[in-house]
Amino acid sequence: MFLRFAIGVPIGAVVVCILAFGSVSLMLFIVLAAWFALREFWRITGVDHPGVAVPLARVGEITAVILLFTTWMYPDGSFAVMLAIALPIFFIYQLVRRVHGADSYLREISVVTLGVIYIGGLLSFTFRLRHLQIFLEESGALTFSTGFFNVPGMIHFTVFAVIASWGCDTAALLTGKFLGRAKLAPNISPKKTIAGLIGGMVGSATATVSYAWLVGLIGQVAIYELIAFGAMTAAFSQLGDLTVSAIKREANLKDTSSLLGPHGGALDRIDGFLFALPATYIFFLLVLG
Repeated sequence: MFLRFAIGVPIGAVVVCILAFGSVSLMLFIVLAAWFALREFWRITGVDHPGVAVPLARVGEITAVILLFTTWMYPDGSFAVMLAIALPIFFIYQLVRRVHGADSYLREISVVTLGVIYIGGLLSFTFRLRHLQIFLEESGALTFSTGFFNVPGMIHFTVFAVIASWGCDTAALLTGKFLGRAKLAPNISPKKTIAGLIGGMVGSATATVSYAWLVGLIGQVAIYELIAFGAMTAAFSQLGDLTVSAIKREANLKDTSSLLGPHGGALDRIDGFLFALPATYIFFLLVLG
């Protein structure tokens, strides 16, 4: 646990800075995270064929990068429309590969499409959150001019997703370790407990309210709404964690890769964050939009 914190804290600080202040750097970081996570997803699901020069998985990666870049440039653009353009390309491309001897057709298309939506689509909410805060500030519906932790141009909405997700992970880990008895989903993740889930929701709510107080959001958003947001986002974060656990268990793997040492792979680190992003976006859109 000490090694995890020793490695995680400095990396986490860099990630938060990029999410809070980055523009081009944010886009590059998200694209890179998506690429690593997709590579792990392809490997786990068996669609990344090392002996094939250009499998459909490579086309999926290119598609995800284009979708993320387009969302960064035009946050109001329709992800569904862009995906509708990509889908026929997937079908045609894999049909050509099938004619030339590829073993799989429908399964390959299904997994690659899922990967693009699951990783690329959910990560695109990072740019949507950034755009939403800027829009609300410019329209006068929101201000971060007060509070103890404010820097001009800082994007707090993306940080909220991180705070809620990491607050959940930390509290769930400690609560589950010391108080956990009843298992949450033993067939998927034997170490997760109901106490960990509850502790994660409390930890996320506490972290969310604390950060909202630091940046002067209390009063513009009611405390009970922030508590509900923290608990809801924690539940989504745990769902994201269980999703990757189920995928790994089906593939008989402990981690998605060894990219980050004791922290596992890229997908291991962003599994909860992926689900926290749209939850954060929906919350602020409904409460302040």
